[in-house]
Amino acid sequence: MHDTGGEETQWRTFPEYFHMSDRRPLTPGCINIAPCWFQQGREVRPASFTGMPALAQLFQPYGLPPSGVFTPEVLATLKGKGGPMVIISMQWLALLASAALWVMHPELYWASVITQIKLAQWAVENDLDDIYTHLQLWASVFNCAAVICNRQCPLHRDPRSAPEGFYVMTSVSHYDDGLMTLSNLSIQLRYNSGAIIGCSGCIVRHGVTFTSDHIVWAWFMHDSLHNFMGTPQPQYATYMDVDQDVSVSA
Repeated sequence: MHDTGGEETQWRTFPEYFHMSDRRPLTPGCINIAPCWFQQGREVRPASFTGMPALAQLFQPYGLPPSGVFTPEVLATLKGKGGPMVIISMQWLALLASAALWVMHPELYWASVITQIKLAQWAVENDLDDIYTHLQLWASVFNCAAVICNRQCPLHRDPRSAPEGFYVMTSVSHYDDGLMTLSNLSIQLRYNSGAIIGCSGCIVRHGVTFTSDHIVWAWFMHDSLHNFMGTPQPQYATYMDVDQDVSVSA
């Protein structure tokens, strides 16, 4: 499997990673959907990491932009009259991914709920009706989603997310040859239709290969919105050994 080498580059839209479908209505491509986010290049890293660019790139989320310079806005894919209908059409998938996060990482779940409430209040106070309307309809605790059709995904990390944060990746369509690799964990998972996988996209180098038609909904968070609203950083997710709570009598 190809490795991006840690670079956050144009591979996400590189034509050779996409393949055409035999089914006419299915168009290869990738779009991002978000009711509120910072445009690319308008996020600033925390000052404490300016002297350590390599560490900042791999493990430090983007920080709070300077006051009065850049503010979040509705992503271009949702601007216009059709934006609210797009959000409504994806609500049940949004709820499914949110429920998965509530089980996997409840502290992150509630941190995101608080952030979105604060964002809505900020939008009202600043007469940003477009953002407020989209946030009202947004049913996911994740602040961003990517819809990906028929794209191979090389091994990569996602440095714009917090290392403590989780991605939830859901897969749909009709196929049985999907494979997800988590290379720095030495794990490979069958990533067939109906699968849901959660991991830290910032820490875990991950990639997907397949040969047939394949659609992925990737739900993620840009930590800059949490920083913008002053939401405390959640801790890393922990797990409990089931043997602690299960007793078996002979």
